[in-house]
Amino acid sequence: MWIIFSLLSSVFAALMAVFIKFGLKDMNPILSMSLRTFIVSIFCIVSIFINKSYKMISSLTSRSIMWIILASIVTFLTWMFYYLAISKGDVHKVMAVDRLSIVLTLILCVIFLHEKVSVYSIIGVILMLTGGLLIALL
Repeated sequence: MWIIFSLLSSVFAALMAVFIKFGLKDMNPILSMSLRTFIVSIFCIVSIFINKSYKMISSLTSRSIMWIILASIVTFLTWMFYYLAISKGDVHKVMAVDRLSIVLTLILCVIFLHEKVSVYSIIGVILMLTGGLLIALL
């Protein structure tokens, strides 16, 4: 099931990038990002009530909250630089460089989460890195 969700995420990420570029035509990137975040927050709050996950709020630990705060900070920074990049560059090139985060994620997962990596994963990462750089630089 994770593969289906991942593919759907990829489709929506591609659509998001194109929609953002259209939306940035006459708008400041930071304002655009802020409006998007506000609208996404509304959808998140509605989904909390639809799936009744609000009942789990009392079970959150301070450790969980700390990690969510840190993830929120880096999410903000990711989106801010993503919007700035899309406002200045070609969307397909920005996406190619942005998706190089897969390489960094693999490295961080090995270091901090002690995930095992196969030779095929390493070859895939090398190909992604090469492809991303070719798309971005040519």
